[in-house]
Order: sequence, then C-alpha cells, then structure tokens
Amino acid sequence: MNLAGNSTWQISCGDGGTYALFVRDALGISGPAADAIPPLTPPVPRRKAAVSPPELAQDWGRWWRECTASGPGREPLGLPEGLRAAYREWGAFTSPESSRRRDDVRRGFDDTIREVVRDLEQELGRQPVFRLEVLQAPVQGQFWLRLGDAKVFASEELLLSRHLAAPLDAVIRGLLH
Repeated sequence: MNLAGNSTWQISCGDGGTYALFVRDALGISGPAADAIPPLTPPVPRRKAAVSPPELAQDWGRWWRECTASGPGREPLGLPEGLRAAYREWGAFTSPESSRRRDDVRRGFDDTIREVVRDLEQELGRQPVFRLEVLQAPVQGQFWLRLGDAKVFASEELLLSRHLAAPLDAVIRGLLH
C-alpha cells in the first residue's frame, strides 16, 4: 500500500466499530442500523441479565456511525457494567487462532489489493490515483457495506475471499482521479 503524500494510491484499514457491534450482540439490540450488519463471529454470549435503557437501541445506530466515521466514538450512557471486561474476554482478539486469522486477513487483503491495482495500472497505462478507507470487523459471512464515497465496511471473511476483487475494483474505479 502506498503511503500518504504519494501521487498514486492509498488504502488504509481500521476497526469497523467492533466494540459497538459486540454491545449490540451482547444486549440483543435490534433496529434498522443494528439489523443491517451481521452478527460478530465468534458468536457473542448474550447477557440476558444485563439491563440497558430502552433508548440504547435508538442510540446504538448513531454510536456505530460515529465509530465508523472517526474512531471509537462516545459510548452511550447507561451501558451495563462489565461489558468492557466481557469484550476483552470474548476471544476474537486474544486467542492464537484469532491472531493467525488476522494475519491471514491482512495477507489475503494485501494480495487482492495489489492484484486489482496491477490490473487497473495495465488498463490505464499509469498508476491509479485514489484513496480508500476500509473498515473491517469479524462479522459473519462475506459482507460489504459502502459507508461513503471513499469508505467501506467489510467482513474479515470477505477480505480473505477472492470475491473481494469485484466490489473493490468497482469502488476504486469510482474514486480514480
């Protein structure tokens, strides 16, 4: 991936609001924004005893949009005690298997990016010029969501897949300078 300041291409990767998705799954939050994104994998244990304010379901969508817009965002008021500790213990980031999977995702994603850029370079006769931000989270299935002109949300499963090339190519073509 090329570095900022180059006159070619730049793709950055970041967290797609995984903690907000964890809270959604742990508390069983439902609503248009919450239901539009698949559940996390590995599955999050449901915290049936946890009591959360009713407005949390409505606030959740705003919170997740903040997380995907500019980083973690401010947590909604009234989150039940112990969610942060449960998130740390969840295992999606702490097990050796999950660490290997993240490494595989990075390698596979990097290979696909380079292939798409190489094909565009051959077609254009020059290096493509664009910037793209990819937010990722370990949600179930091969999932892709356009969040803005130059920002997408993708599942780790899709980032590992050969099926990534088509949506990635389409987005990049729309960003070419």
